[in-house]
Amino acid sequence: MDGPVFLDSNILVYAVNEKSPYYTGARAILDIINKGELRVCLSPQVLGEFYAVITNPRKLERALPPQEAADVVERFLSADAVLKLYPQKSTLKLTLKLVKHYQIKALDFFDAQVVATMLDNGVTTIYTVNEQDFAIFEEIKAVNPFKQA
Repeated sequence: MDGPVFLDSNILVYAVNEKSPYYTGARAILDIINKGELRVCLSPQVLGEFYAVITNPRKLERALPPQEAADVVERFLSADAVLKLYPQKSTLKLTLKLVKHYQIKALDFFDAQVVATMLDNGVTTIYTVNEQDFAIFEEIKAVNPFKQA
């Protein structure tokens, strides 16, 4: 892979959820990242989504308390092996262009915002288990890293 890969929040969630069938694979991805064998990036939006899930007992059997969850997010934020992508001045306009073009509604707006942040930062590949959420966007490639080729 040429450029960095954007990590969707679900990859991070699986890496802390030992009950997930993707736990081992997600931990392996983190190990590869830490070894410098895979360049990845995250955005504040994805880290916020990650925090929201790992502190929600309806989403995670062993939800983390706020302090512990914030510490986990801070570790990702300060990790040298992870590039941080921030929205640009143009990101909201690009998000609106995408939602108009693809006729996106409701909470899918946030997927369009992730795509706009990626594109504004020159990233075109996302690792996600929810490939179908990003399949509509012709501008990027969605890859499920846990799928057998």
